Amino acid sequence: MEHSLNWRVLSDPPMRGFENMARDHALAEELEAGQAVLRLYRWDTPTVSLGRNEPGKRSYDTDRTLESGIPFVRRPTGGRAVLHGDELTYAVVAPLRALGGLRDAYERVNEGLMMGLRALGADVELASWTGPAGKPDAGPCFRKPATGEVTAGGRKLIGSAQARIGVGFLQHGSLILGGDQGPLERLRRDGQVVDPPATLSGLLGRSPEWDEVTAAIRAGLEEALGGRWTDGAMSGQESATQARLEVLYASDEWTWRV
Repeated sequence: MEHSLNWRVLSDPPMRGFENMARDHALAEELEAGQAVLRLYRWDTPTVSLGRNEPGKRSYDTDRTLESGIPFVRRPTGGRAVLHGDELTYAVVAPLRALGGLRDAYERVNEGLMMGLRALGADVELASWTGPAGKPDAGPCFRKPATGEVTAGGRKLIGSAQARIGVGFLQHGSLILGGDQGPLERLRRDGQVVDPPATLSGLLGRSPEWDEVTAAIRAGLEEALGGRWTDGAMSGQESATQARLEVLYASDEWTWRV
């Protein structure tokens, strides 16, 4: 069934956190039958995103978050906190059953990401069984890989999360190009010190160009997911829905709701 999907690829300029989350959500909410989207993007300033049900107030010192100047947003998807900085963020939006359901889609998307990174020369693999999924309050996303995520030497390289939205699903995640999650860890109330995640620059021994990375990720996903792929842009309806959703994702009530 996936071979009948028409994939539209969006390569966006850096945006604010609430704009990025609203755009991902809008693409899923306005999804049409037989259509799918790959979005590749960045953030205009380092930003923390919380998982949909992650306890933000209990886990993070809100006074220190304000003092840090690092914006916080809350995702429409699950999972745990990520500091988005020197990274490539991907979003895959497709009909719910087109890729075999949420579990199969998760595996196939991660397989495509792995293939793209291997084409760049990165020694990566998919994490085998790592035990039950971590609870929303188990700490930042990159502390421990989840089953099926892309890893390097046992350390997580890409963290991903999913949600059902409308007739489809959204899966998005972060490929760490450089830097670490240290500033996020220091804002936590538990004060735990953890090892930094893997980075693509560290694996390759160089800092790859943005276009090189996006081309490889796209090629890997094309191979893993099939279908017809073309460059595209947001529709007028999608842009209108994004504008409506930005009100939600920019609000403190949503960001700090739990």
